[in-house]
Amino acid sequence: MFKSGYITVVGKPNAGKSTLVNKMVGFKVAITTPKPQTTRFNIKGIITDEESQMVFIDTPGVHVPKDKMGEYMMKNVESAIESVDVVIYMVDATKPTIDKANETIMQNIATTKSSVILCINKIDKIEKGKILKIISIYDEYFKSVGGTFKEIVPISVYKQDGLDILKECIVKWLPEGEPIYGEDEITDITEREIIEETIREKALNNLQEEVPHGIKVEVEKFKKRKNRQKQAVYDIDVNIICEKASHKGIIIGKDGAMLKKIGSQARVDIEEMLDDKVNLQIWVKVRPDWQDNDTYLQNIKSKI
Repeated sequence: MFKSGYITVVGKPNAGKSTLVNKMVGFKVAITTPKPQTTRFNIKGIITDEESQMVFIDTPGVHVPKDKMGEYMMKNVESAIESVDVVIYMVDATKPTIDKANETIMQNIATTKSSVILCINKIDKIEKGKILKIISIYDEYFKSVGGTFKEIVPISVYKQDGLDILKECIVKWLPEGEPIYGEDEITDITEREIIEETIREKALNNLQEEVPHGIKVEVEKFKKRKNRQKQAVYDIDVNIICEKASHKGIIIGKDGAMLKKIGSQARVDIEEMLDDKVNLQIWVKVRPDWQDNDTYLQNIKSKI
């Protein structure tokens, strides 16, 4: 009896959603940083074995939108909840208080026809005796808004503790069915998108607080060739888009040091993904208010 289906992972920013999807899939399909709202659009990670195919959908962290980009991100979350088989609601054990964002998420998923699993992450960072209290807090609130958790699974993605149990719980609630994707597929995003997200990840990890969320990355050229030694090389030209001229200076850094650092770190990951050498060229361009411009938000809109 083969099972297959879609699993949406929802939660507040920094709950560990992207890291969970990466660990479950065994491949980095979604970028991860300590900064909130790292994920901008729904990303699929696919696991296929002899008994099942699980298609995970990593969603943006739930937040109050401040611009069109934020609105599209939240629409992506809504669309990912509407038509899946299992919803994993992921919470941070180190922040057990139910705030407005938690309430909004639980109210949105309480009436879904999907099976909802409460996944309490980062249990390695708290006393074990506190886990039952956290479970009780979330379970009581979810019941008060008409919801029922089919499973409650404490985990530590960092320690890879409880992931096997979580997988078993997910498969339990998947319907019988044929594979949705080919057995060798692990994600639905393209190599270009992975490159863009990889560079954005390095920028997020290296830049000051006020800069990272005002950038986007666009691949302009992505071409494979042979060098003089007949070795394969990818020529990749990329634009980092920012909103302010002052941000452009920060991204480039003194004597270009910051841009070189971002490019160097990204090149390592891109070469590992492509399994070939990469000639990476990055430029920085200013486009004021791009986060409110539909033309520049096509990649996020297309995922809704």
